[in-house]
Amino acid sequence: MISVSATLLLLLLPFVKADFTYVDFNSTSGLSFNGAAEVANCDEGEASTYVKSRLDQVEHTATLELSTSIETANQTSPNDDIALHMGVFGHRHDIGLALDEMKLGCSGRRLTLTPSHPSKAGSVWYDTRVPVLTGFETTFSWTISDHSKECTRHTDRAFSVYEKESCVVHGGDGFAFVIHGDPADASALGVDGEQLGYGGILNSVAVEFDTWTNVDTQQSDDVYQDHISIHSAGPSSPNNSNQHTSLGYWRAYEVADGKVHEAKVQYLPYVETRYFELMSANENLIPYLKDNGEGRRLGTLAVFVDQGIVEDRPLLAIPVNLSLLLDLPQSLAYVGFTASTGRKWEKHDILNWDWCHTDGCHGDLSERIKYEV
Repeated sequence: MISVSATLLLLLLPFVKADFTYVDFNSTSGLSFNGAAEVANCDEGEASTYVKSRLDQVEHTATLELSTSIETANQTSPNDDIALHMGVFGHRHDIGLALDEMKLGCSGRRLTLTPSHPSKAGSVWYDTRVPVLTGFETTFSWTISDHSKECTRHTDRAFSVYEKESCVVHGGDGFAFVIHGDPADASALGVDGEQLGYGGILNSVAVEFDTWTNVDTQQSDDVYQDHISIHSAGPSSPNNSNQHTSLGYWRAYEVADGKVHEAKVQYLPYVETRYFELMSANENLIPYLKDNGEGRRLGTLAVFVDQGIVEDRPLLAIPVNLSLLLDLPQSLAYVGFTASTGRKWEKHDILNWDWCHTDGCHGDLSERIKYEV
């Protein structure tokens, strides 16, 4: 038997303006911006309002003086010289090669979640709460560019003789698609650096696209590769990007290679048996692997990227009951994006965004709220 509250919810959902499409961001009606987030033109010269950043420091060992500079790399040409002569582990040698593809994939204006500038955090939310517990599907395109370049000059202290220079082009830290019921509503913004702008947001779940490794000396258990993972601390604790909030296991993917990528995040209010072989689970999921009454069964949260969208093959999927993971009155939550930079930086851009709740995902596209100019 369906409960009274579940019946009321089903009756109210058709009256909630849930479905929307941003084919680009020439219009930003319906969006709330926080922190460093802004709207930028696709033209290269107008992409950011921030002055190019640079950090310098000098360190000493027993025999060497190490002069380090960090600045935004030149993205207009391949970094072949660095790769051949000065590159160190982690260098992204093909960023310049992806620039033309990035331009082709961007028309109109885009959401810049963070500029290429150190220690920034930004968030953008759809400013009306939307239904999520009955299922949803959202797609968006992203690109990450303007990476920072770190070069270290090694000089012999005793003789003041230059020995070598090592460089690496590799920015940080990444972005996330986030669903939340934080009391800050559409003003929610988390911490910068390794927290990707969502760390600290209460009552939230994040699909993170992580581009930087935070090593053990930073009290982190992060992995080296670019990767995609799902994080939540449950309904009553602030979210965090560390392993203790990870739901299931991360999947490696080239998130920040400068190319235009597309992602789809889907929640089904049932366990999708077609995705069994691709699912993962860990002990953090145990409290959320059960039914929560009629109409709130165990579901499936899946993330698809690029060709996986076409093939209906998720990069990662987890069994989870969102009605237990999040405390969402009337099934409604804020949805949007966060991103951050730290001592290394890069520009995080969202090029388009589409959202629908499950019942409307295969319906008439003309019925969605369409924001364009």
